[in-house]
Amino acid sequence: MQLLLAIREHIDDPHATKQERLQCLWSEYGEIARYYSPKLGMSFIAKHVSPPNEVKHPRGWHSDVGHQRKLRSYQIEAEFYQSFAGLCGHDCYVPAFLGLLKDTYNPEQQTLLMEDLQSSGFTLVHSRVTDAHIKTVLCWLAHFHGRFMHIDISALWPVGSYWYLATRQAEYTVMPDSALKRAAQGIDHRLNHARFQSLLHGDAKLANFCFSEQKKVAAVDFQYVGRGVGVKDVMYLLGSCLTGKQLQEQHDAYVDYYFAVLKTALLSPCSSEDNQDWVVELEQEWRELIPFAWADFNRFLLGWSPEHVKINDFMQRQTAQVLSLYES
Repeated sequence: MQLLLAIREHIDDPHATKQERLQCLWSEYGEIARYYSPKLGMSFIAKHVSPPNEVKHPRGWHSDVGHQRKLRSYQIEAEFYQSFAGLCGHDCYVPAFLGLLKDTYNPEQQTLLMEDLQSSGFTLVHSRVTDAHIKTVLCWLAHFHGRFMHIDISALWPVGSYWYLATRQAEYTVMPDSALKRAAQGIDHRLNHARFQSLLHGDAKLANFCFSEQKKVAAVDFQYVGRGVGVKDVMYLLGSCLTGKQLQEQHDAYVDYYFAVLKTALLSPCSSEDNQDWVVELEQEWRELIPFAWADFNRFLLGWSPEHVKINDFMQRQTAQVLSLYES
């Protein structure tokens, strides 16, 4: 009731109501709920963060480091919506920012208010993927990466994605000694010091994309948005959608599709030849980094959940390709 009163005061509508809880946040850190404002004549979403006194991690991973990372992720997400969401166009649609409520007495709590995508026509979340779904999301990613290529994003994560090495030392420590563990620092450095960097979604799985009947798509969940090479998002999307066999058969075609859209997003019709050169160089660099992206995520999974279904033959082959460079 206290939260509802705070929301009513923030939007200046004493008759606003909570319609339904949509989901709990990871490890019961809060909830996402739909509210309705008669005064505004619309529904909206509230993402309320209120960490429990005792955290229960689904896989048994919990520490103060993990707790602080999670809190920081919600602060980063709020910053993204406040300062960057408005820069996204229809080709990389995200919910509009409506407000941020902070608790003066409890700095760990916050409530992010944003557009209700369902009321904007994005009513479909797919659990079974099709070729069209993958291409639609790849198109979104290409436009998102293109949009933020030359924009200061230092207020967000210094490295986009939830698995990057500096924030996953506990998982790295429990890895058994291996060629991948020994090469992990080098792989991380190669990805993070690439010449071309943009803004990554950071958790680009299919479940974080909402589709419309008109085949448009919008993205949610920007807790791990930050700097990086676009192929990290591409790798994570394809790995979340496809089996090892499907990856072997379709991976390269999807990568080609992503780069074709990215090139279109980066090049305007009046681009000079000099401007086009850097786009060619970007594609060359990012293509070379694809196996590094796979190896980097493999490193995280081997520490976090070594029996994970995503550790398939395709991922292992990509990793072996990278490790051969360090062994020679």
